[in-house]
Amino acid sequence: MDEAPTFVLSGGGNLGALQVGMLRALYEHRIRPRLIVGTSVGAVNGAFLASHPGLPGIEEIVSFWSSLRRRDVFEVNASVLIGGLLGHHGYLFDSAPMRRVLESFVSFHRLEDSPVRLAVVATEVAGGAPVVIEAGDVMTALLASCAIPGVMPPVEIDGLTLIDGAASADTPVRQAISLGARELWVIPTAPLQVERLQREEAALAPGGYPEGLSLHIVPPPRAHVPLGDLRQSSRLITLGYARAQAWIEGGSTPGTPAADGRRIGKK
Repeated sequence: MDEAPTFVLSGGGNLGALQVGMLRALYEHRIRPRLIVGTSVGAVNGAFLASHPGLPGIEEIVSFWSSLRRRDVFEVNASVLIGGLLGHHGYLFDSAPMRRVLESFVSFHRLEDSPVRLAVVATEVAGGAPVVIEAGDVMTALLASCAIPGVMPPVEIDGLTLIDGAASADTPVRQAISLGARELWVIPTAPLQVERLQREEAALAPGGYPEGLSLHIVPPPRAHVPLGDLRQSSRLITLGYARAQAWIEGGSTPGTPAADGRRIGKK
């Protein structure tokens, strides 16, 4: 079992900028992971964090996110776009621009070489089940986890056709638990994800999550930004930081669901 902190990073597209601000607050309070489990944009932020650990690394991630624009990720290729619209293939954008973005910032080539243990969650097309990837080419795994159906091409790994991890595990708490994590810091990008986690726990019987589990759900602020719009990343980072900072300093009552979304599990 892993008693050290595990960060669970949810999906959320361009709202991943909120996560970056929340991570900055956690690092300032010396809360740092030994394991990162991420899905979709959370997998990308997890790889960024593993590549650039420590507060100076967080500031590099902040600068990187703030410099990104939609065209950097969703570059329009007329032949790919028209082919997708005509049904010649099932996606509208090539993944090459996303790969270039990832390669420009991720410092390692294989998941097993990550400076911080990293697990990437994708979704198997055939059965719709989540797939946890801990070994192999990191770029391939990240592209699979971010392959939004109908937008980006699916990715094949070990004979499995994979798409966006958020389709099956938007907030991969169960996947983190299956890897042995027992102290989880969940970093969502939307209040709805917190509500889903609380409903999921209520549906588990008997006793909710496993004994000995500590679950800390960092509450995200509500933010309304057009899908794919990266021009507001700096503002989102600031919002995420302020919300997480206030939550950390305010505390919560152990063992009970809090209005802000925090819960400390049973010991």
